[in-house]
Amino acid sequence: MPTIQLLSSPGIVRIAVIDQQKLLDFAIWYPGQTDGFGDVYLGRVDHYASALGGAFVALGKDFSGFLPHHPPAKPLLEGDWVMVRITRSAQGGKGVRLDARNISEYPMPSEKTPQRLHVGLSPFEELAQRFPDAEIRIDEPDLIQLIPTEYKLRVKRSKESVNSEILEQIDLLETTEVELPMGMRASITPTPALVAIDMDTATQSNDKQSKLRAQFNANKESLPALLHQLRLRNLSGAIIIDMAGLPIKKRRLFQEDFERNLRLDPLQPRFVGFTNLGLAEMTRPRKRPPLHELFASYHGQAIRILGMLERQFKSLASHHQYHHLTLTLSLSLKQSLQNDSWAINHFEKRCAVSLTLESDPSFAIQQWEYQYA
Repeated sequence: MPTIQLLSSPGIVRIAVIDQQKLLDFAIWYPGQTDGFGDVYLGRVDHYASALGGAFVALGKDFSGFLPHHPPAKPLLEGDWVMVRITRSAQGGKGVRLDARNISEYPMPSEKTPQRLHVGLSPFEELAQRFPDAEIRIDEPDLIQLIPTEYKLRVKRSKESVNSEILEQIDLLETTEVELPMGMRASITPTPALVAIDMDTATQSNDKQSKLRAQFNANKESLPALLHQLRLRNLSGAIIIDMAGLPIKKRRLFQEDFERNLRLDPLQPRFVGFTNLGLAEMTRPRKRPPLHELFASYHGQAIRILGMLERQFKSLASHHQYHHLTLTLSLSLKQSLQNDSWAINHFEKRCAVSLTLESDPSFAIQQWEYQYA
């Protein structure tokens, strides 16, 4: 039976779905910084871009999204009011994507101003619904306050620490290298346009036929694990995979393997085929931001620093006698962290201190320091 384990650090909850020491699914949850996925807004059309086939819709102050036109609906005009749902969070350097279909259950507000009408599911709620029979385990009591009422009967406090093997699997999701079965490995390179994956093998043989057979088997054994990594890391959009050491003709024999394994993914990716160069081509729907973007954002970097600060502070032999910390960050990271009051409060509660944020214009983005009193 799978379990949903919530692993907390200051400002962040890592959600791991575990079954028999295997990581089935994974998500990052910033309770104080929503990605907006699934939120419903009342918006106003700012501009209809016929060349792009849709309209830019204002959703709030300095916040807008793109609404594609879906015939037979009439194209919207500037100034029109429309109810929309965010179907793709901001990612890849692009803003949110919107949809105006199937949201008639929300009444039109009496005050017509761009506003949020409904909050979408959090990453936790999404996984709790995806695994409805899974027990939910939390590693700190205060997390129960984040759990919606309908899931609280499934919650238990973790009495044992998570297996080190699972923790290692989670840590490796932040790297670009993936260890695969049979000595295979893969290098993942996300770009704004696509995700490029290069598979490699350590198989060596002087016999050409034996080497080809070994490489074929290694690719076949490794492919399910590689495609599962796409799900765990939430890699989406166009994805190109260069399989290891096989001629183009042999690579085409893997189409059924791709299609069978992709059917296990809840986002239902689509295998497109092989290019003339033998590269496997697939698409995975963009919904929430991928892990690498979450961690690389200003907010993600600031949350990482909070975690390092907690570890350094608690390592002090006499940290209990201190009651105030001052954290100095680069300006961009300070501004981002200031917008996440939940993360700051979470840190203060975990460390039993008050926290003051300051910035230093001379600091590089990832530079930080702290003082205690």
